[in-house]
Amino acid sequence: MRLRIDGLTIVALALILFMGLNVLRDQGWVEAKPLEQVNAAALGVVPLAMQGNADAPPGAPEATQAPFPQPTQISTQADPDVVVSPYEHFVVTQGLHGFSYGHMAVDITGGKKATIMSPINGVVSALYVDEWGNPTLMIENSHYQVLLLHGVYMVNVGDVVSAGQPVGYESNQGNTYDALGQSCRGRDCGYHTHLNIYDKLLGTNVNPLELISK
Repeated sequence: MRLRIDGLTIVALALILFMGLNVLRDQGWVEAKPLEQVNAAALGVVPLAMQGNADAPPGAPEATQAPFPQPTQISTQADPDVVVSPYEHFVVTQGLHGFSYGHMAVDITGGKKATIMSPINGVVSALYVDEWGNPTLMIENSHYQVLLLHGVYMVNVGDVVSAGQPVGYESNQGNTYDALGQSCRGRDCGYHTHLNIYDKLLGTNVNPLELISK
């Protein structure tokens, strides 16, 4: 004898199954849960609809929203003419020098590990160690190009910085010397920042002290 199953039989079986589940639920044998809650329990997470809701299960984590990363944008309103001192307080350890290699720089110190700040509003356009081992940070805008040497710098190429914003701290890395002219490589001496400022509008280096001492 062949069992015949038609559409009416399938509907009848579905109704019987549905009614049976309702009876079991009414008797407390089956706990009805929304589908999203069942899936969440399996994954160990709280559905979005339940976050911050009093109906959330005990021990559920509170809802948190991760900050959306904002793209770095170059401000078009930052004044390119502003120049400030890279230190809150400093002492000049060497006047204008470096003409033989294209600089008109000064050496200044704020003290070992003193905070170094950006002298201008601009963009970090270069960060490298030169052939003499000097860590070199270049910051520039439409008016100035600033070079800072010998420090430990905590910015990256492409970072937009504001005048007075910390960019690192003073060190003696690279080609530094003590008061007797002896190399400070591997020694606790020679801490300073070599500062050179190039004026793009004039097309020449300018005296940094005339700008940062204003």
